[in-house]
Amino acid sequence: MNHHKYLLMMGLPLALMSGCAQNATAEATGDQTHPGAQAEPAPTQLSPTQLSPTQPAEPAGSPAPGAMGAHALSTRLSFSSDPSVIPVGRPVTWTLKITDAKTGAPANDFETEMTKKMHLIVVKNDLSWFNHIHPTLGQNGTFVVTATLPKPGTYKLYADYTLKGRGQQVPQYELATDGGQPTPSTVALVPDKMQGPWLVNKFTSHPDSNPEARGGAAYQVAMMPMPMPLKAGQNTMLHFQIRDAGGKPIKDLQPYLGAMGHCVILSGDTTKYLHSHPMAAGMEHDMSKMGAMDMSQMNEAPAPKSGGPDVMFHTNFPAAGLYKVWGQFQHRGQIITASFVVNVAPGAPASASSQGASDESKPHTH
Repeated sequence: MNHHKYLLMMGLPLALMSGCAQNATAEATGDQTHPGAQAEPAPTQLSPTQLSPTQPAEPAGSPAPGAMGAHALSTRLSFSSDPSVIPVGRPVTWTLKITDAKTGAPANDFETEMTKKMHLIVVKNDLSWFNHIHPTLGQNGTFVVTATLPKPGTYKLYADYTLKGRGQQVPQYELATDGGQPTPSTVALVPDKMQGPWLVNKFTSHPDSNPEARGGAAYQVAMMPMPMPLKAGQNTMLHFQIRDAGGKPIKDLQPYLGAMGHCVILSGDTTKYLHSHPMAAGMEHDMSKMGAMDMSQMNEAPAPKSGGPDVMFHTNFPAAGLYKVWGQFQHRGQIITASFVVNVAPGAPASASSQGASDESKPHTH
């Protein structure tokens, strides 16, 4: 199969949602990143996270092709937990309050994006663990969710939401278990090895938002990144193919959160966040012409009732380095979370049109 030009397989549904690579840029607030919650009788309100001086926040320019709703952060995230010292392996109630960055007033008018008011991505800081959960919106800009962290250490949260008139926001927050201080990761990512044109790994399915559950069905998931080699600032397609344990392509995937799949991408240093939805299917994609494609014109369409085995995402890596990619798909009521590590080579200097992807990125409309 040609990496740069290929015919979509017959099993690919023709109504997949249009690709929406996106990023979220966190706003420097003047506060230092707060350590993990301290032991107290009641939950302690914690201050919003801040980018370190080595990673300045940059308001995004025009979105990259395919990016939607890239906006500088105009809201702030405050975090508290009950109990305030976050244990390992036990459920904890998290409260996330969203306020106006200037006035401190509670945020209102949250839009529903991909069936939810907020999508909360939770990762261990070495990117060895990933979860996608959905807090419930209460009053005065406050979201509540019950979460369990499986291992000791530092975790990072990406709160992905959209407000009417403000666009999409993705503030980031770091916390540590057992009352510890958040610490940098010391584990380096290792790129997955190609098997011909594909990266192929094995995974087991799990209930939604519960990746630790055991007993799920076994799957093979393959990903073909195109064009290769991957380069920063280059329009890129990530072609996923979902197969059963024996390698047979699966053609009865179910929509997950209103789409045939979701794709989250984080840089190895966890500062760059991208979230992409499946692209609308077409008969042919010529990767040599992707730089000239206006992906923003690809309108979203309702996901089919079933589809597969192929689901494709457009994205644009903002800088060179190692990235971890998670694709999420639903089959027989269970979620398949597939992950791959890719290396992105230096590319051409970022243009004004490609700066929708920036540190502590901005989302598409989730």
